[in-house]
Formats: sequence, structure tokens, C-alpha cells
Amino acid sequence: MDLSKKTCRHVLMALAVAGIMLTAGISASSAQWQQASNGFVPRGAMRAGQESNGAPLFVCRAFFNGGLHPGKIRPEFRGCNIPYGGRENRVGRYEVLMDVRGVRWVMRRNGNVPRRALPAGREANGAPLYLCRAFFNGGLHPGKIRREFNGCNIPYGGREQRVSNYEVLIQRR
Repeated sequence: MDLSKKTCRHVLMALAVAGIMLTAGISASSAQWQQASNGFVPRGAMRAGQESNGAPLFVCRAFFNGGLHPGKIRPEFRGCNIPYGGRENRVGRYEVLMDVRGVRWVMRRNGNVPRRALPAGREANGAPLYLCRAFFNGGLHPGKIRREFNGCNIPYGGREQRVSNYEVLIQRR
């Protein structure tokens, strides 16, 4: 069988996503992610916030510098905007979190990650990343958290912003 380079790349990417989901503890029953690109937000995506003007923001995640990083998306971004290395980084190929049942947002501060936090990715070194959202400049912005961040890291205004009061998405019992 002769597969094109593009087909092989898609198969390898799907296998990588499956491997990362297993290592991050993400099960198919707790979260469903749909592949997308160039600003596309599929019907049924989980709305997780809004811009200060009311434009909805959705959760996305993208491969970047060896990890899988959560961020935010809306069609005008033309990609998944993730916080990394002090900057807001746009990635053209990403996954969008579909509406998840059995979850809720809980308030936390200063790097606290609750026990039932929904895993959403990982750093290049394997450290798990979780979903958070925070109020910033009149909007509610999805981002990523792990204890060492001491806050929710969101992409905003070209920079990675750290907000010490935030919400974390958890799985209900």
C-alpha cells in the first residue's frame, strides 16, 4: 500500500494525540477533542469564556515545542492561541474541546489545582496541564494551569498573562 506523505503525517499525528491523551490521563469518556485548523470552531464546541466585547471564546489545544498546550480560540484568531514562553502563540492546526458533560468550573487561587481537574495536555517534560479560565481586561479567557505556574496562564494581547484568581474545570463525581 502506497500512502501519501500527508496521509502518513495525519496518521502519526493521530497516534501522537492518542499517546498524549493516555499519558495525560485523558479518557475518551471525560473529554472529546475534535481536530480543526485555521480558526474553524466545530458546532458543539465548549464555550469557556468571552472577550470584553462579548465574542465567545472556546477551549483548544495544540502541539507546541514538544508539548500539548491548552489555549483559546474563536474564528477571528485563525488558529489556537496558546500561552507559552511569555508570549501568545498562534498554532494553525489544533483540537477543540467539545461540550463535556459532568464537569464544572470551581474557583481557585495561587496555583491551586483541585483533585478532579480535567487534564488537557502536557509539557514537553510530561508534566500535566489542566484547563483554567480567568477574568482579564473585561473578558473571561481560557488558559492552562499546573501548580508550578502559581496562577492561570492565559494568552492575551500578544503575551502570556498570569492571573492569580481563576477557575479550573473539574470532573464531577
